[in-house]
Amino acid sequence: MRQHPAKLKTSPDPAAAAPAHPDVLQDFRWAALAAAAIVALSCAPYLFGWLLRPSDYMWHVYNADDANVHLSWMRQAAEGRWLFTDRFTSEPQQPQFTHLLFLLLGKIAGIFGGSYHALIAVYHLARVVSAWVLLVLVYVLAGCIYPDRETRRLALLAVGLSSGVGWWLRGLLGVSDGPGGGALAELLRTLPVWPEATTFLSLYIYPLFTVSLALLVGAYLLLLRAFETGSVKTAAGAGILALLLGQIHSYDIIPFYGVLAVAVAALGIARRAVPWREAGLAAVVVALSLPAPLYQYLVFHANPVFRQKALIPTPTPAPAHYLLTYGFVLLLAIAGAARLRRGGHRHAGFLVVWAVVTLAATYLPFSFQRKMVEGAHIPLAILAASAWAALGRRWGVPSAAWAAALVLLTIPSNLGIMANSAHRLVDNNAIGVAQQLPPYYLDEGERGALDRLKEAGRPEDVVLCFPVVGNYMPPYCGVTAYASHWAETINLGTKWRQVHEFLQSYVSDNWRRDFLRDQRIRFVFIGHVERALGNFDPARAHYLKPLFTSESASLYEVVP
Repeated sequence: MRQHPAKLKTSPDPAAAAPAHPDVLQDFRWAALAAAAIVALSCAPYLFGWLLRPSDYMWHVYNADDANVHLSWMRQAAEGRWLFTDRFTSEPQQPQFTHLLFLLLGKIAGIFGGSYHALIAVYHLARVVSAWVLLVLVYVLAGCIYPDRETRRLALLAVGLSSGVGWWLRGLLGVSDGPGGGALAELLRTLPVWPEATTFLSLYIYPLFTVSLALLVGAYLLLLRAFETGSVKTAAGAGILALLLGQIHSYDIIPFYGVLAVAVAALGIARRAVPWREAGLAAVVVALSLPAPLYQYLVFHANPVFRQKALIPTPTPAPAHYLLTYGFVLLLAIAGAARLRRGGHRHAGFLVVWAVVTLAATYLPFSFQRKMVEGAHIPLAILAASAWAALGRRWGVPSAAWAAALVLLTIPSNLGIMANSAHRLVDNNAIGVAQQLPPYYLDEGERGALDRLKEAGRPEDVVLCFPVVGNYMPPYCGVTAYASHWAETINLGTKWRQVHEFLQSYVSDNWRRDFLRDQRIRFVFIGHVERALGNFDPARAHYLKPLFTSESASLYEVVP
């Protein structure tokens, strides 16, 4: 039966499914070098940050607070633990949660001593390596769909470098952070920096994103191969990768299952018959991967601390934000999808299913809506590359010049975000610190206080602090910070108010002692922020013993 070329295609005959285009491995050297160049670009702001203040740099850009959560899990693994607790909140907990990626990275860092510097070095090494693997896998995926080298190469560049038009329009229109400028200016001001939505931003900041994206692309590659050949072993391979994906980044498994279901349904519609073979192979993938989300579900519902964290909303912005988030990529992707009706490409219809289902999943009624967008940029960028390649062939533009034009058209917002990172490195994240986010540099006094805390503290010891420096305490010192993270700290608003009240001079010492005892606080940290928010002098409190004092930070131990 003749099948519509825009639909997913599969053949019961493995020989008939064999690709008619050159082997993508022939071009591997180019792909490897291009991927390495993109990863190197993502490292440039880190190098800039180190050059500014080498001894003070903590090796973060963008959100140091979430990276420190990952590092705190790694530290627990380096300490010899296999199950983790949340050290950004003071509530008593049973260790029930584990994370395979950071468990592995922490064990590796533990071999090198498990210090903060060992943790951050292994962390970024994992980011760099997995980012490179991800981009090479994207190139292989594009080669499985489009036979021509030009489209494959454009696909890698589009996935690795393209972005939306939010920052581009802000610069073009001169939109400032202040009020005014109309509805478009307000929309641009409220446009979130959405790292999960864009591949470059994902590989720019966290190995969590790059590893999960590599697993996602690998699982889809094996799934498509299983659909072609009918191989249960290949489907089992896809299921194992999906199992790891569900354990490492559980949010991705929901749209992943949705893509599987819609892909099988699309095959049934194209054939006008139930695709029993593909349905069975998809069932193998689901059966092997299902233990991961079930485990996460049980942990988050059995553990009240993790349950409260899971309920913190990260909502998806209005659909109009997608137009800005993806910009020209989205428009070109629509053109690329429309072209599928003119000529058949193996599995090109799968890209449409992947993109549409993933974007639709971000509006499902879950508290973590926004996080499910991860991976949507990849099929959009590949489809966009196919449309751009076709347009270049029609106009007769040289391939190199046409590829450069695509990069110049779609990279500006990524460059804008990197420039913003550089600005924040220069002023040590002043905007973020004003919002109780951690700085990118800790001076000698702050590091000295943390070093002393690392010597004196134990994992169960609670430290009174604000999140600015307190966010570094769990990964750097291995202790528990009382109020240190917007999502990881339970009842953060209440704890902020309590810490603020503790720092006021009008509060009685009896109240402070009772508070410290009731909250099981063993150490009190006083830094720039704590001094600015209250005039309490801990040096005069007989129930606080100084362990470390400096101009910028001091550490006290509570005397029973």
